[in-house]
Amino acid sequence: MGDRAVDQAGATAPAATARLLAADVGGTYARVGLVDPQGNGFVVGFHRRYQCAAFPSLAAVLRHFRDEAAEAGEATFPDACVVAIAGVLQGDHLLNGNLAWPVSLSGTRRDAGIRHLHLINDFEALAWALPRIPQAQFQPLGAAGGLPLPALLLGPGTGLGAALLVDQGGRLAVQPSEAGQAALAAGTPLELDVVRLLQARFGHVASERVFSGPGLVHLYEALCALRDLPPRWHTPAALVEAADRGDDPLAVECIALFCGWLGSFAGDLALTFRAGSVCLAGGLTGHLQRHLPRGDFMRRFLDKGVLSDSLRQLPVHALEHGDLGLIGAAAWRDAQSQG
Repeated sequence: MGDRAVDQAGATAPAATARLLAADVGGTYARVGLVDPQGNGFVVGFHRRYQCAAFPSLAAVLRHFRDEAAEAGEATFPDACVVAIAGVLQGDHLLNGNLAWPVSLSGTRRDAGIRHLHLINDFEALAWALPRIPQAQFQPLGAAGGLPLPALLLGPGTGLGAALLVDQGGRLAVQPSEAGQAALAAGTPLELDVVRLLQARFGHVASERVFSGPGLVHLYEALCALRDLPPRWHTPAALVEAADRGDDPLAVECIALFCGWLGSFAGDLALTFRAGSVCLAGGLTGHLQRHLPRGDFMRRFLDKGVLSDSLRQLPVHALEHGDLGLIGAAAWRDAQSQG
């Protein structure tokens, strides 16, 4: 396609070498920033993080950022924007149950005053960022190594994101996934009891009913019900803090159960896609940094019968989410311009 990209409305979009307005929007926070090319990579300049619930729409977030950038002296504002956002774009509308508001692609273009605006899945963007991340940012959980492809990216946050970075005829490509909506599989009697309780409460028990921030609270509430104890904690942050202090045995048990069960799920996906490496990202991953390396995650990741030895060779990493979504949005646009 040369050095110009075509957006979803059919208009010719600016070349990927130009400055980009990028956003990474989840169910809780929206990170927005100005991204410039630098050498073979990208650098995030002026940026802000907003509470999604404080705004009436995605367009309002983008307009507010533009006003703040102007006040900060950012005279050159891009006319192209890539929004990495949780959900699946179906026609003009985004399908997602975790966002603070409905999202229309055409409506956001119109209301934000941005002609060249793209919506891509947030974990698709994170997967595009993986090759741009310095090795020092990868925290090993399993075998040491680089990023052999296919690289499976998995992330518990407000929901559960997943994507696969692959080599497609010598060029990188990303396969988005909605693995978080697949049915949750139990591997122990306790997990079966938890699934029964969640099924009675929700009907279909998607994997993100447990493997997410809200899911962590669902898991804790199920344990409380099974032990006939009143819940003491009502947010993921409070629950993790209690486990960090070690003064609440049920909170400690809940976090250990979460990490082990997540490891089993990650191992299942690694086998499904025959992954060459696995990366954990997402907002909750950062909060669990003290707990993920302690053994339960990798023990259950490797507990796959005759294929355990094959998984033992896979590099498994944890990543701080940070600005990776913004870098990934820019990397996605760069890939489109070269297509």
